[in-house]
Amino acid sequence: MTSAQAPAGEGASDVADESGTASEAAEPESTTTDVTERGEGGEDVARAFESAIDGPEGMPSERPLRIEWRPEWPRYSFDELVLTAGLGLLLIAAELLPTAAFEPNWTGGILFDDGVREGLRLRAYPQRESSALAAEVMQWVLIGFPFVFDALSAAGLGENSWDLAFQMGLVSVEAYVVSLVVWRITSLLARRERPLTAACEAGDASPPCSDPNVRATESFFSNQTMNAFTGAGLMCLHHTAMPLYGDEAADAATCIGGLTVGAMVGLLRVMSDFEYLTDVITGALVGLASGWLLPYLLHYQGGARPELRPPVAAIPAPFLGPNDTYGLQVVGVF
Repeated sequence: MTSAQAPAGEGASDVADESGTASEAAEPESTTTDVTERGEGGEDVARAFESAIDGPEGMPSERPLRIEWRPEWPRYSFDELVLTAGLGLLLIAAELLPTAAFEPNWTGGILFDDGVREGLRLRAYPQRESSALAAEVMQWVLIGFPFVFDALSAAGLGENSWDLAFQMGLVSVEAYVVSLVVWRITSLLARRERPLTAACEAGDASPPCSDPNVRATESFFSNQTMNAFTGAGLMCLHHTAMPLYGDEAADAATCIGGLTVGAMVGLLRVMSDFEYLTDVITGALVGLASGWLLPYLLHYQGGARPELRPPVAAIPAPFLGPNDTYGLQVVGVF
């Protein structure tokens, strides 16, 4: 009886030990999963997209990734998505509401504007029209390059690094929305007369003089140049932060090419008589600040990012008043 009870006791002890060990081994895994879900749920936009498409495991890769979003880089957050969406709605409202004014606050050139315009402005209207069209095409090429060639083709389709592609795409959208908001507010406040308006008043009978779609007070600053340099800034930042093309010379050439095309857009805007040189320079600086500096500070420097939740939120909004009074108002949320 005693010998029979001893093995039974030892067996029970072994079972208990195995059960205890198994439960103890399972606890850290459960805790880790809970912490991960609490830390990332509703915060990381790109991973939320991945979970929606491929399930909770994200996007698995069959081979090690050559390029990916580094762990030390702050990821695009839900806070930024809300802010970007809000600014985008503000832009739509500014386009739909009658915020544009055709009475200028600012006319004529400053500094070197008049001398440069006299030297670069094309005299024949067909040439000016061709220059304006070329600037539009180049602008859209640079706008699409960070999305189509860098994020989708190089990172996504080329390297199967879809998480990186999502991050790059979201950062690029944020940069363009911020730059467009800055441009819209500045153009509404400055209301600088386009140089071609002065030519129209001096007797020029070219088609833009009778085109109601050519807004006479949106010269400062150059929207096309800003868009072009926003794209060029994103290209330079992406290709210097990671070897997208796997070749240092190719990545450097992409950055240089983007900046060159952006400069050509600004030059063509002056040649077509749509903007002064100071409009173009300001647009280039704002574009570089939005496309290179802002994403670097928020995502690529690898440092801690402050939360985008100030205790007092100031939200600009279009204002429509009596007697055809238009402007902007600031709504505070406390």
